[in-house]
Amino acid sequence: MRYIKSILILLTVVLFTSCSQSPTTVFYNGKIYSLDNNNSQFEAMAVREGKIVETGTNADIKDKYKSGESIDLGGKTVLPGFIDMEGSIVEFAKNLGFINFSNAKSIAEVQKIVEENAKIRNDGSWIVGYGLNELNFSEEDLLSIDKSILDKAAPNHHVYIVNITGDMVWANSKLLQFLQITNLTPNPKDGEIEKNEKGEITGLLFDSAVNIVKEKSPEISKDDLSNLLQAATKEVTKYGITEIHDRTINSGSIDIFRQLIDSNKFYVKIYGVLSVGDETFEEYLKRGILVDYKDMLTVRSVSIDYDGALNLQAASMKDSYKQEIRSTFQYATDEEVESNFRKAIEKEFQFCIKTVGDKAVHNNLNIIEKVLNEKKPKDTRTILEYAEFIQPSDISRFGTLDVIPSIRPEVTIDNLVTIGEYLPESNANNLGLWNSLLQNSKYITVGTNFPYSAYISPIALIHLLVNRQPLDTTLSSIPNMNQKLSVLEAVKAFTVYAAYAGFEEKTKGTLQKERYADFVVLSEDIFSIDPKKIKDIQVLRTVINGKTVFSK
Repeated sequence: MRYIKSILILLTVVLFTSCSQSPTTVFYNGKIYSLDNNNSQFEAMAVREGKIVETGTNADIKDKYKSGESIDLGGKTVLPGFIDMEGSIVEFAKNLGFINFSNAKSIAEVQKIVEENAKIRNDGSWIVGYGLNELNFSEEDLLSIDKSILDKAAPNHHVYIVNITGDMVWANSKLLQFLQITNLTPNPKDGEIEKNEKGEITGLLFDSAVNIVKEKSPEISKDDLSNLLQAATKEVTKYGITEIHDRTINSGSIDIFRQLIDSNKFYVKIYGVLSVGDETFEEYLKRGILVDYKDMLTVRSVSIDYDGALNLQAASMKDSYKQEIRSTFQYATDEEVESNFRKAIEKEFQFCIKTVGDKAVHNNLNIIEKVLNEKKPKDTRTILEYAEFIQPSDISRFGTLDVIPSIRPEVTIDNLVTIGEYLPESNANNLGLWNSLLQNSKYITVGTNFPYSAYISPIALIHLLVNRQPLDTTLSSIPNMNQKLSVLEAVKAFTVYAAYAGFEEKTKGTLQKERYADFVVLSEDIFSIDPKKIKDIQVLRTVINGKTVFSK
């Protein structure tokens, strides 16, 4: 008995000693917003092994934890790290070697950029651009987009530019010839190879036709992609992003993620969202979900596209478009959505559906309701991405069916401005119902859609949610101004609500004891600054698992 007692005492001493020797970092002198249920605010927090062990006043925390490192927050505002519900670190990494056209305001500017790049590249090489925003162009410029413009700029190079939403490619003649796309090439399923009134290809490829280009693009080696991913994950932390729900991953990229995580060369957390139809989804259905690999990687979701962008007339709408510029279609049938939804929830995978139009939202709520009533799963947290247009009768169904909207505020505002070009303006009444969605669902989340979006910064999108105005101008009349969010709710969309959407509310989204020490330090107090100046707030520090991954 005495021997057993001695062993127990020894074990207690060892455990106590080992715990006391664990390095503790104290972050102090901050204006730290927990965003917990009580909206607690404190000055300091102690972090050990990547998690918060205690919060409190400067005096209490510094006095209790004297042996470790202390970091002065300089009285600045601290929030939980931003969780981006729709970004692609893989595509962002690849694009580090590509040209960003998101700020191009005219065809002439595009042509000049391509010309300048052609001068410094060998003939026959590829010039690839992304982020082209058609809304930046005049109507005259839009009507003049043609392969001939890129031909003049770079006749001896393979050239293509992807638009901001990723569903249109603008290619030159040399690339079209390489791809064997001619005037006689038929449209692929769910896509369009645009032809003019003479039946000649224009160089514009839409929707699934975009894949013709991507499949033939030069392959990036595994080593190169690994290096690019290391740089890309470091880059996004400049914006306060601590986790990304990435919809472009596959087995290959997951393997690289693991390797980089194992060697401490991966700087942002990934919540993997697989794609319906990809073999990786089928593989993980057999393997099961992956949760919190080394506190950095989770794979437990799958997505499917039901419809597309309004400006491409690919949004599935109850009302008809004013004029049929191009044929409309669904990316996925109701049967495909239902079948894959069943398959996903049977294996405890979360299901995400891209729905833009009000008809798309309605149809998919019907599918969700039907399957849930039959299968009766415990906790699905199904996500409708975009959820741009919603019929009033469908709003309450988000809460009833535990459906979480994941919105794109910059797309909404663009559509609010231009909707009259495509649909009867009465449709604007059902566009961007952010506050109504929040009140009914109790959650609302936001995706940046980088690198295809003009904005990678959550701060910029919080500004849009709060002000419901474009960043660079003020419009006299924006429909549904009562649908903008408070600053607190907009911040929660990137933190508290996003964590819930990823089944991570017990580990992320708030700054509390036993949560991951994922947080961002801001230059201004986002809750007291003039809302019109939110866009000017800078990220000064980003911390993931207690380690500073970016500081300014």
